[in-house]
Amino acid sequence: MPVVGLTTVVIEALLVFQISVWTYAVSDIAQAHVADATVVQEEKQEQRNSNDVCGWIGVGVSPITTAFAESLGMSEPYGAIFDQPEPGSPAAAAHIEQGDVLTTINASPLIRASDFAGLISAMAPGATVYLYTWRDGQPRQVSLVLGSAPCGTSG
Repeated sequence: MPVVGLTTVVIEALLVFQISVWTYAVSDIAQAHVADATVVQEEKQEQRNSNDVCGWIGVGVSPITTAFAESLGMSEPYGAIFDQPEPGSPAAAAHIEQGDVLTTINASPLIRASDFAGLISAMAPGATVYLYTWRDGQPRQVSLVLGSAPCGTSG
């Protein structure tokens, strides 16, 4: 094999080795950053759960059924059905009743009942919330001021 050919083979081999070592190192660095970010996120969540207060309305919700939505004249079921409000809660003060149907929070449709607790708790205690509901086939707008509860509690 001529010297030029051997030199080319050696250079190519060194380049492949160097590229593979660099790729491996970059991969390890990226994995380390992802692991660090995960730990930081978990620590922030633990801090939030133990120290923070979140918005609280004092009532849970249940999913709306297709049949119930149709009885209200809704073309598609979305929203939630209110459970019994806790006595003395912002929901009770706003005269929300068990069986009222919640369709919108602050002008945004509530698509799934399972989103309710997260949306309310993400708001600041003391914030005014506008709820659009149905009762006895009639639309209503209810406004209330959120109370506070430790983060992680529902409704």
